Amino acid sequence: MLDETRPGAWLVRAGAGEPPEAFVERFTRGYKLSSWSLVESERRDLGVYMSAELAETAWWRRRESSSRSPSS
Repeated sequence: MLDETRPGAWLVRAGAGEPPEAFVERFTRGYKLSSWSLVESERRDLGVYMSAELAETAWWRRRESSSRSPSS
């Protein structure tokens, strides 16, 4: 779910009351997806998308694909 924190910025959460997993913010002509961290310098940029909803979908797909990857 997208939880709006301020105009143009959202946290991606698994559900209400769940901890944030990613951060989406309006960025020039798109919406930037970043991994979540309280420390802004520790966030990793993960791409720019056409809408906040597409950025959220990209996060869940990325998370799902990493959980299916074989462990080393």
